[in-house]
Amino acid sequence: MKNRWKKLVAAVAALAVAFTAVSVTNVATAKAADKYESIYTSDGENFTANVEKKYAFTVDQPSDIDILILTATATDATLTLYNSAGNVVTEYDYNPLALPSSKWAYDSTYQAYFYDDLYESLPAGDYFYGVKFASDNYCMVDIAKKVAAAKINQTKATITVGYTQKLSVEGAKVTKWSSSKKAVATVDSKGKVTAKKTGKTTISAKLDNGQTVKCTVTVKDNKYTASKPTVSDVVRGDCVMSAYSASFDSKGNLVIKARFVNNYYYKVTALNNIKITVKDSNGKVIGTYSAKKKSTSIAPANTKDFSFTISKSSLKQKKADLRNATITCDGKYTYVW
Repeated sequence: MKNRWKKLVAAVAALAVAFTAVSVTNVATAKAADKYESIYTSDGENFTANVEKKYAFTVDQPSDIDILILTATATDATLTLYNSAGNVVTEYDYNPLALPSSKWAYDSTYQAYFYDDLYESLPAGDYFYGVKFASDNYCMVDIAKKVAAAKINQTKATITVGYTQKLSVEGAKVTKWSSSKKAVATVDSKGKVTAKKTGKTTISAKLDNGQTVKCTVTVKDNKYTASKPTVSDVVRGDCVMSAYSASFDSKGNLVIKARFVNNYYYKVTALNNIKITVKDSNGKVIGTYSAKKKSTSIAPANTKDFSFTISKSSLKQKKADLRNATITCDGKYTYVW
């Protein structure tokens, strides 16, 4: 409401009353947290008793419309919303509104009376707003539409070290992007966030409407992690091998750690035709590991961990986001009675 009152101050000065540009806090119908944008403001003008003045305005899309009436004297009034044909809009049961003098609010700072007339979800179209007083008066009218609060596309995001993610804002223009911890992640003038090291940072977007929207960004290592399977996770009489970790070593090789669970009735002595496939979040292969046989010894109702390495030269993707990867393990096993 503050900006709207500032715009009205000059015209209301014609009432020969001193005004100060401060916000009014006791407006009955408009919520303080809502932002309204004026679409029409009349000049202050004299009214003759029982003579209606109409103000034309246009709503470009369905909106909450707040009509602020500022007057010198609290007197009985009739407030009417008309459609483009000049007919009374009947969708609202309080239209026309017979406003008694007792319903005007008074602000001691402005030393003036005001009333807010609110029409929720008013359809797009052309309208007239009629004001009529029971006695001579001086008045001005401001018509405003509710502006939806701007929104950032994500309020929380997790990014892998070395990777980027685009943030955007709907409903307002971003004047400045910033990061609370640039060592963790930076953001450029177009909202592209670059993850630097593990940790948390807040990415803020300062908007041209005075609002600031934020996204909490968590940066994690470029590492695949999953829970380690246990014997109780595997059906009795079966065996399973599942990867629980994958990361690039200092030479760029991809090191995969997997656990074999033996919940069969006999000891497993070898893993056969092993094939491990690592894919990125788009389903494209990062790399594969294969081996015809790997001797081992895993007693019934026991587990054993293995490490498999795919050399850098064998990788289809030398750089990949492992945190969002998927890993499948296939093969057979040999057991003894």
